[in-house]
Amino acid sequence: MSIALLLPMAACSVALAAWWWVEHLYRRPLKRLINHLDAVEPPAIGEALPSGPAPQGTLIDQLNQRIIRLNDMNHRLQEQAIKDPLTGLGNRRLLEQRLDIALPLSRRWMHTISALVIDVDHFKEYNDLYGHQAGDECLVEIANVLRDTFRRETDIVVRLGGEEFLVVLLDADEDEAVGLAEAMRGMLQAVGIEHEASSVADVVTVSIGVAVTQTGEPLSLDAMIATADTALYACKAAGRNRVISRPVSPSDDTAIPSIA
Repeated sequence: MSIALLLPMAACSVALAAWWWVEHLYRRPLKRLINHLDAVEPPAIGEALPSGPAPQGTLIDQLNQRIIRLNDMNHRLQEQAIKDPLTGLGNRRLLEQRLDIALPLSRRWMHTISALVIDVDHFKEYNDLYGHQAGDECLVEIANVLRDTFRRETDIVVRLGGEEFLVVLLDADEDEAVGLAEAMRGMLQAVGIEHEASSVADVVTVSIGVAVTQTGEPLSLDAMIATADTALYACKAAGRNRVISRPVSPSDDTAIPSIA
């Protein structure tokens, strides 16, 4: 066979090999990935992402859009993971994430940190009298009052569970923390949510235990909650619907918090 015939055949073989390589190693995997991404459903919790036909354009354009969509879905799931679904406040996970950064910085800068544990007075009796739906609405209203009271970007407001809330104030001493706690307590009482089953008042009230750290002293989240919890039970023993503060000491870190 002459060289004149071999050269076109060799060129054809090279072209076929190149086409096979592009088709099997690039185009087909991209198509399979895009088809797989098209089949991904939005998360069941929260608002679903809008559905529609696959976007037009090159494979790379479509792949980029699918990646953006998945990133958006992932962001929404992360937001849901750190928020309380009823009140929209943060949860314990958000609290720990923010304090992992805030506590070392506050200690380095010699700032005082205060923690407020807030408990709704006679909430079980409220649920028994008005029903759990009304109880949920009451908790949402309390969360709104908390937002209105603690507005600084550094204020951390979370729902610990049930009728218990926690506020962590960075760079806030005892006077400021107690003043804000009293303002929140008074604001909620002024809202006037009826509570005929309460032995404290004819409206919904809260008791607030305040824990105040010593400037620059090592501390932990459990120590702050344990101290605030102790102050909270002092409120209950004194008749509820009040604010009591306690200093956090290193020995409090070994206490067993009753609020988790």
